[in-house]
Amino acid sequence: MWPRLSPADLELFEPFQAIKKNPSEPLKAFFFDIGSVLIDLDWDSFFARQHELNPEAKQFSVDRMMAIVRENQLMQKWCSGLAGPFQYIQGMLEAAGHSTEQAHKLALGVERLSSGVFAPALVKELSSLIVGPARPRIVRLIQKLRKHGFIVGALSNATPWHESDIMRTTSLHELFDVVLFSQDIGTEKPDPRIYAAAQHAAQSIFDSRCDALKLPRQLLSPAQLGFVDDTPVNVRAARSLGWQASLVCLLKDDHLNHAPQMTEQQLGEISTQSKNLVFADEAARRVEHLFTQIFHKTKV
Repeated sequence: MWPRLSPADLELFEPFQAIKKNPSEPLKAFFFDIGSVLIDLDWDSFFARQHELNPEAKQFSVDRMMAIVRENQLMQKWCSGLAGPFQYIQGMLEAAGHSTEQAHKLALGVERLSSGVFAPALVKELSSLIVGPARPRIVRLIQKLRKHGFIVGALSNATPWHESDIMRTTSLHELFDVVLFSQDIGTEKPDPRIYAAAQHAAQSIFDSRCDALKLPRQLLSPAQLGFVDDTPVNVRAARSLGWQASLVCLLKDDHLNHAPQMTEQQLGEISTQSKNLVFADEAARRVEHLFTQIFHKTKV
């Protein structure tokens, strides 16, 4: 479930500018996506074990299962708070091929899978496989931005399960000035409402800083907000609202260099396969690249 890229999306992979257009509107805040920006995501491990949700299925298909998940908007509802853990577990079991009645019993835990495993525990375990540790270089980047006086927040389509997994290695609420998860807000990117919530949070922090310094409050404009994400539609949504927003492109260098010569179908196919993407430190450097002009222009 890495985002499918088109040739036009690569134009979004560009560094931030301390001042984009109006000198009176310098960047004041940055919001980071979490998955594939702060942390690596391991969708391969997640998909590799989905058959465990229905051990008796003779012709189990991950593609068919995920098509049902998308058709039912299960992930969207789960990440937006429109479905709770029980509904998510039951939905995943139904997508794996269980009848509604059987999935309900398995989700309640009154029956076990044929393997003897409790389905709720397995669904939670599989979800945890996706989440990797925080990238040290990105942690240092965020700390550096805050040292330079920027407000830095997290803006993620995620659930409390994901938060608890990340918190095993990284204290998000210590790392960021503010942490916004889609499930808490009730909608997910690219809905304009989630960006409005982020702008409101940034404004509140900025007002508090002005008050502490006994300075007059100023209204932050959208142009003073930066956003980093690996999903093109989310970046475009932020830009449509006037934000500075940049895409983290994870394509390996050889694919990135040849991308202009690829068809939309070719690029779309390779961009969703982990073997064609960068991870860990190499991916972190892609994020750092977006901030080169910020630190060049900003004085401590």
